[in-house]
Amino acid sequence: PVEHLSWHEAAAFANAVSAASGLAACYACSGSGPAVSCAPPADPYACVGYRLPTEAEWEAAARCGDDLLYAGSDVISEVAWYASDWGGSTVLGGYLTPNACGLYDLSGGVREWTNDWYLSSAYVGEATDPAGPATGAERVIRGGGWAEDPLSARVASRSSWPPEHRDGELGVRLVRTAP
Repeated sequence: PVEHLSWHEAAAFANAVSAASGLAACYACSGSGPAVSCAPPADPYACVGYRLPTEAEWEAAARCGDDLLYAGSDVISEVAWYASDWGGSTVLGGYLTPNACGLYDLSGGVREWTNDWYLSSAYVGEATDPAGPATGAERVIRGGGWAEDPLSARVASRSSWPPEHRDGELGVRLVRTAP
């Protein structure tokens, strides 16, 4: 997993992957390295390049149609690296059981940035595929990290950090809107 990067660096990384794939960038970024600053797309679903998932996309991918505590199981040790069984550092992905969609490590390993600004009440209203609030002070983090407890690794668990924050338990998973 990619780790130790701020939300802005994650967005710039998504742009770099898009460029390498011949796709349009999703984020408007200026600067480079730790000084990079990025603005999200007005409509993330309209972007054809790689980007951070919306909070709703992240949860849908983690659940994959199942109503389980963790992404792929009700037993955390089957699908996630977390504090009780692993406390050293980030582990390479793909060693535990995937969820029904074949996705690994959504409940443990590194917590993942999403595209959305944090709002204490998620998914307000009846919107389909909500993209989150237009502004905010912190970005939504989903998934559990390798130093976290099982409660933090649950699919329903959500938290946030300022977009400049970075640490060894915070990473990124890129997505693309299906053409």
